[in-house]
Amino acid sequence: MAEVKDFIYLDMDKVSSLYSQISGGIAQSFEVSSVSSENSKNLRNYDFKVFKHEAGGTGTESQGLKETRVSHHEVLNELERELFEQGYTAEIGVDVTEESIESGSAINTFKNALCVKAEGNIVLEDYERITRIADNYDDITKFINYSVKSSLRESPELKDIFENLDVMREDIKKMKNGQPKTKKKQELKQAEERLERVVNNKLVGAVDGWIIEGLKTWVRVFLPDIFNIRLYPFPDMPNFHVMSNVKREFFLDQDTESVHYLFGSKPTIRVTMLGVITSIPEKEEDEFDPMAEFNDEEMKVEGNEHLSVESGFRGVFRGFDGLEEMIRTCRYPRIMVQPIAIYRAIKPNKTLQRRSR
Repeated sequence: MAEVKDFIYLDMDKVSSLYSQISGGIAQSFEVSSVSSENSKNLRNYDFKVFKHEAGGTGTESQGLKETRVSHHEVLNELERELFEQGYTAEIGVDVTEESIESGSAINTFKNALCVKAEGNIVLEDYERITRIADNYDDITKFINYSVKSSLRESPELKDIFENLDVMREDIKKMKNGQPKTKKKQELKQAEERLERVVNNKLVGAVDGWIIEGLKTWVRVFLPDIFNIRLYPFPDMPNFHVMSNVKREFFLDQDTESVHYLFGSKPTIRVTMLGVITSIPEKEEDEFDPMAEFNDEEMKVEGNEHLSVESGFRGVFRGFDGLEEMIRTCRYPRIMVQPIAIYRAIKPNKTLQRRSR
């Protein structure tokens, strides 16, 4: 076995669609047949004084066994092989190098490929999770800050300071009103302010309410249920990465909170992504203008009022193009893909092999 794939994400609908087009069909299952036979002797002994004779015969009874096996992940392995053998897939790091990305020639490779395969570090960006955290941000930060203050009060570095302040407060209570007491209060106030600055540096900062509400509105309107995964193939080239939007139902562990807990929002393991290319931003601004068909002079002609209405409605969509670009954040030299599979590939390690004793 060359390697074992630990699948994190697998879109079998896409696998089936692509594989059936390349191979002419897809095997949902296959049968393995085996035959077992058992020999039995039916022997009778006769003694005619002259010779011994065994009469009877040997019978063979056969049983057929059919086992149905469903081909799950193996179909993905076959699809991946076919995509490379038939020239549909470019592998980043092999067919696409850092030099080709820097020079811009990688765009031609992407344009002539259906899929890309890349290995690298990933980050998880679950916008649904962000809104849930935003909803509870104040309560979370209050709890964290109370915990921090409690810990600081018991820390060896500050414990003595807190105790000295408590002693100063008790001493002031016992003092009679006058200049010495006023001076002592000023010293206490200055010491408390210094301590407060030290403590505040350790606390989680507050965020204005309008920022929290604006963030939730932005996600609700433009990024509902969006879950991005960004893969960085080249550690020395952070401006280039493969973007993708994953669907929750295709995670092998469909509890995405479990996925976050197991891997973290910035996993420390390198993974492989295979995906269909959906967007290849150009270095220069895209010259395609879907509104070019509407000529001002033509729309002024009597009887062409319907063109003005159509232009107006379609222009609304074009007016939001800038916002869409801000949200998708897929700009040159990045590319966008629809993920087919995300997995960690592990090859056998001879140093870990054990021999039976």
